[in-house]
Amino acid sequence: SLKGRRYLIVMDDVWNAEAWNDVRRCFPNDNNGSRVMVTSRILKVARFISPLNAPHVMRFLTVDESWKLLQEKLCGLDSRLCCDDEMGW
Repeated sequence: SLKGRRYLIVMDDVWNAEAWNDVRRCFPNDNNGSRVMVTSRILKVARFISPLNAPHVMRFLTVDESWKLLQEKLCGLDSRLCCDDEMGW
């Protein structure tokens, strides 16, 4: 159903090349600007999926960075607005 249409597909956390092989045929290349973006923790998988493009390697967040990000997503940029004793924040 994507044939002839423009699309953006995001596949998050692909763990093996077989998973990509199972779905890639579903994404036709009609040269119309469609894109498939894939994330993977495994560099070998990223290189298999797109051998001509260098993967963008990111570091994992620290525990403190992860906690801050969660608070920002739940409470907005000023996490003090929703932090209370009941939540243990």
